[in-house]
Amino acid sequence: MKIALLGVSHWHLPLYLPGLPKNSVVGISDDDLKIAAEFAKSYGCPVYRDYKQMIMETKPDFVFAFAPHYRMKEVAEYLLNQGVACSMEKPAGLNAGEVETLYDLCEQKKGFCSIPFVWRYSDTVNDLKHKYLKAPITHMSYRFIAGPPSRYLATSKWMLSKKTAGGGCMTNLGVHFIDMAMYLTDCTTAEVLASSYKYASEYDIETYATSLLEIPNGASLLLESGYAYPMSEEQKRENRWTIVTENGYYILAENRLELREYGREPVMVPLNTDSDVYYAEYTRTTLNDWMTGTTPRASLKEMLDTAKILDEMNAKGVR
Repeated sequence: MKIALLGVSHWHLPLYLPGLPKNSVVGISDDDLKIAAEFAKSYGCPVYRDYKQMIMETKPDFVFAFAPHYRMKEVAEYLLNQGVACSMEKPAGLNAGEVETLYDLCEQKKGFCSIPFVWRYSDTVNDLKHKYLKAPITHMSYRFIAGPPSRYLATSKWMLSKKTAGGGCMTNLGVHFIDMAMYLTDCTTAEVLASSYKYASEYDIETYATSLLEIPNGASLLLESGYAYPMSEEQKRENRWTIVTENGYYILAENRLELREYGREPVMVPLNTDSDVYYAEYTRTTLNDWMTGTTPRASLKEMLDTAKILDEMNAKGVR
């Protein structure tokens, strides 16, 4: 298998690397050749500034693609038109219109394009869906607060502009939990009731955001995301989920699932609530899905469903 890594200055890239087969990387590209060269040392492969040149010369079987949000549509279109299977970092485009164009092209070309909604690939969420949530969900609340926007200045300043990123914390962080809500309820749409976005920095992206939605099965959904957490080596973010069903109350936080069901004693179950560890599993599963002809657990279809909801949230939250 020949794998190329496209846009390696993206901060998620190192999380994927443990999932790659040994001696599989044949090319690395990035606008910053110095960063590309650092990654290439481990693989002994050529580096490129022009990703199209990399694709033409190395002829990879599969590409893990990363790019500034405003260039994602261009990159994915090129790979799909070349018939190259790929993983595209979310959100795959600046808005639902761009993602829909990619989805239509992928369907037309019968291509393979997976999206790293990594919670779908985790035992945590799959155990939650199939093992613990045995009664209909009536409410979900997700809070995911990461570090301040200044952390993007070093390699990804484009993240700090709505023009090049599409949005702030909800576009970057909230999409994972829009998708998770759809996955846990087997829905593909949601009505956005309200959004409140806060702009607490010199950048024109929201740095704290809340949205209230209703899912077709009647469940309510509260999403909260932010660039606000004072990071440390030990603690990088706050990640807390609350799910209410007709049977009781479920809390996930600090690597633990708390089950509080009516008529039963509370139960504490160890579960990993750190999404970082699931990127390697996503990488391995995605490559296996491609090799076996299996549809990705998260594809451009799931990205499009999420992007449509995100667009409506952003429209209602704009200042």
